[in-house]
Amino acid sequence: MTRFQGQAPTGSLVQELEVLVRTAIFKPAGALVGYLLQGAADRIDAAYQSKPGQVYKGRVTVRIQCLFGCFELQRDYYYHECKQQGHYPADAALGLEVGYTPALARLLCLEGADENSYQKAQLHLAETGGIHVSGRQIQRVVQRVGPDAQKWQDVESDGAKGEGRH
Repeated sequence: MTRFQGQAPTGSLVQELEVLVRTAIFKPAGALVGYLLQGAADRIDAAYQSKPGQVYKGRVTVRIQCLFGCFELQRDYYYHECKQQGHYPADAALGLEVGYTPALARLLCLEGADENSYQKAQLHLAETGGIHVSGRQIQRVVQRVGPDAQKWQDVESDGAKGEGRH
């Protein structure tokens, strides 16, 4: 910032300043999101009633990425031996998708659909939002969330068409 104040502003210097300010603002914002989601996960886990056959296996830490950066989240893990299936109640309740918050997962899907390659989506997210997610990860989220999002979008679209007829 001192460099910006000590020189005549240029386009590249202004761009550099904006990236520095974004980074400075995103760090506490990411920490705040992490703090709030940890509190929510703790409340969800405390209230959770395990289903028959599920066995509590302990707390597991996962690294989560949101629009503002990354944080660690601890949440309870249950395992159903007969079904050979694990369950994190907090992940489901918070809408976490493969380590991403719902807002970031939605943005990844939008960028993945909007660009002609996942690598272009990766570059666009990094350049415009300071969000660093690999093209391969964007593809994983799109493949994981895409079919459900398409169903939801179709239902919303049908509802909007019905409203327009009245």
